[in-house]
Amino acid sequence: MENIEDFGGNFQQKKNAINVSKLSENETLKLIHELEMHQIELELQKEELIVAKEQAEIATQKYAELYDFAPSGYFTLTNAGKITYLNFTGSQLLQTEKSKLINHQFGLFISDDTKSYFIEFLDTIFKTSQKECCEVKLLLKNNSTINVYLSGVLSENKNEALITSVDITQLKLTESALKESEKRNRELLNNLDVGIVLYNKDKSIIFSNTKASELIGLEVDQITGRKKINPEWEFIQSDNQPLTQENYPVNEILRTKKILKNFIIGFKKSHHASIQWFLINGFPVFNDIGEIEEVVICFTDITELKKLEIELIKVSNQAEAASKSKSIFLTNMSHEIRTPLNGIIGFTDLLMKTNLDKNQSEYMDMVHESAVILVEIINNILDFSKIESGKLELNLEEVNLFELIYRVIDIFKYQAKLNSIDLKVNIDAMVPNYVLCDSVRLKQILVNLIGNAMKFTTEGSVILNVSPVFLGNENQCQLKFLVKDTGIGIKEENHEKIFQSFIQEDTTITRKFGGTGLGLAITNQLLALMNSKLELKSRFGEGSEFFFTVKLKKLNHNKDLKNSDNNVEVKEGIPFVKKLSKKTILVVEDNKINMLLVKTLLKSILPGCTILEASDGKKAIKLYKKEKLDLILMDIQMPHKNGYETTIEIKQLKKYNNIPIIALTAGIMIGEKEKCLESGMDDYVAKPIIRSNLEKVLFKWIKN
Repeated sequence: MENIEDFGGNFQQKKNAINVSKLSENETLKLIHELEMHQIELELQKEELIVAKEQAEIATQKYAELYDFAPSGYFTLTNAGKITYLNFTGSQLLQTEKSKLINHQFGLFISDDTKSYFIEFLDTIFKTSQKECCEVKLLLKNNSTINVYLSGVLSENKNEALITSVDITQLKLTESALKESEKRNRELLNNLDVGIVLYNKDKSIIFSNTKASELIGLEVDQITGRKKINPEWEFIQSDNQPLTQENYPVNEILRTKKILKNFIIGFKKSHHASIQWFLINGFPVFNDIGEIEEVVICFTDITELKKLEIELIKVSNQAEAASKSKSIFLTNMSHEIRTPLNGIIGFTDLLMKTNLDKNQSEYMDMVHESAVILVEIINNILDFSKIESGKLELNLEEVNLFELIYRVIDIFKYQAKLNSIDLKVNIDAMVPNYVLCDSVRLKQILVNLIGNAMKFTTEGSVILNVSPVFLGNENQCQLKFLVKDTGIGIKEENHEKIFQSFIQEDTTITRKFGGTGLGLAITNQLLALMNSKLELKSRFGEGSEFFFTVKLKKLNHNKDLKNSDNNVEVKEGIPFVKKLSKKTILVVEDNKINMLLVKTLLKSILPGCTILEASDGKKAIKLYKKEKLDLILMDIQMPHKNGYETTIEIKQLKKYNNIPIIALTAGIMIGEKEKCLESGMDDYVAKPIIRSNLEKVLFKWIKN
């Protein structure tokens, strides 16, 4: 600025001199113009210099502010550690005024346990002229400490160190917490009773916990880094078939990218006959772009459970075999007991229709009733077995409900009259006449309930009430069946007990009244098949009420079911019976008493028929080939060749002419009738043979 002013003064002197000198006028004007232009340029330069100076001052101020208020503390230290300069953040970091820190030793703020790190850090900076770093603790007011990260380099003049400090206290706390969490998680993983293995996406093992090493039988360092735990081991599926490599759990997860649940695998180690079984679960870990980064596999040892499963399967198979043996035993028992009972009931029935005196008639009544009771006991035992095994199914059919109820009442009329018991039935007017139900099982339930009521009632009445609970629409109804008696009643503590199998209210009941203790249990189980249950109201000494409700489908028509083959006897005229009497019937039966009974019944139904006899299947086939027959009555259990085999062989003969073959069997197990029909038989008559049933079947098949 001074030079410019000097130049201005000289310019004025020169101008004055020019005026004095004798120059041409043009030269003088030219020179004056040049001098004025130089003056203008100098003034412009002066203004630019002023602006530059102001900008430099602003920049310096900004730099000073940035330096002072930077997030890191800046210190300039001598090689002895004395602070020669620092920023505002540095003074705040040390919690001391900036002016008081100048020429103060920085090392006085360093904790004793980290001071050696600082001394080494500072010495290295001055000796190597390279950037150095270290972590130290600073002691502050109130004995508080903070962790700082120091980094430093030499200044340009090599006389001072420029130090940057960052507060990393929170970072150290977070790091410590992370380490603690990692330690806790590692301890948790290592104390879990589950093996955990972490696989990389290349199927190499990154991590395994202590339990995994224990279960596999390898140390952690032996497992880490492997792609196969042991290539010599054989891996087996739950069905004992070899597991292919592509179906290994890790490969399965990598292929499907899905969670693997409850995968059972067996390890068969080299030189070991036993198999170690594991239950495996696993899942993939995805990265930000949806690719599998890692695979986690968890496994538990289920070898003992697998052994138990094998034992349970073995026991189950044994139980199934035992159940099958039981069924065979029950079938044979049924046949062996019912076969002689067939003779007893059949012949007593025939004998009761002859001329007997009063005493003989009473005795025969007792014999016949005892045989019927014995059949009922056998049927209860077999029914219980079928229900218990879950093999009993309902057979729904169109039923005249009124007729079924009155038939049940008819069974007990004689007993009621004999014991002077008032037996009544009340059917509400809204009860539908025809329904869809299992007539046999509904009848069995009612017979059981009324039979029990009659058994335990010595005087008074037994009443069957049938009433609607809910009529619903025109297709559905819910009916309540109630059997009420004035008998001995049941103690309240025994209300639940009497529904259990083979159990009666007390042991004296069996001795006094008889029975198996199965009646109510079977009744309740049959009702369960109908989605119902038996309920009881009773007071000891005052009588009982047994009742249940069932949902039935109504049949809104006036179809006459009396001509159905399953409901009433077929009555034909004498000319028709004489026509059928000319038929030839083959009876295949190995039991002599039953053979005599069947022949007697046939002669009473078809007096003029011809009866041929065969004691086993082989003889039956020979007679079929030799004689012209109209019908065959075929027993099932026979020596040499049973009824099924005989029927099949007859139907395969070229001479076979479609004559009906009717099964006569003492077996009543589930599927018995179906088995007879599957073997080629045309119908089925169960033993003990009832004359009306045999008559119905004969008329049905011979007239066709």
